[in-house]
Amino acid sequence: MSDRLLADTLTVVHFAWILFMIYGFVLTLRGFRHPEFFDRWLFRSAHLAGILFVASLELLGRYCPLTVWENALRRRLDPTQDYPGSFIAGYIEKLIYYEIDLWIIAIPTVLVAGITLLIFVMRPPKRLRGWFAGS
Repeated sequence: MSDRLLADTLTVVHFAWILFMIYGFVLTLRGFRHPEFFDRWLFRSAHLAGILFVASLELLGRYCPLTVWENALRRRLDPTQDYPGSFIAGYIEKLIYYEIDLWIIAIPTVLVAGITLLIFVMRPPKRLRGWFAGS
């Protein structure tokens, strides 16, 4: 697979990951209206693990591994190109990599992770309730 195709694929995967983190949090909050959501243990566990990972990266001041890998691939491409990547990937990159202070992302990310963890512990999926009760 060429560096360009792999970098473009990583951009799409990265965007999907961001959407999963946001959508998962929205579903977690909406779960109070739809209690059956709280029994979707695999989705909730994957989302919790993901958001805790993202929050830990923010707290440690680290970049997402997808960003590091993607940037390494892009550096190997011709740096004189005006528009690296495909058309769609170029637009997705503009949504993901905007110019703002990192704390503007770090604070909400850590808050979302804390709220998600709190809700997960307070309303664990039925399959994991015994684990949280100490049984």
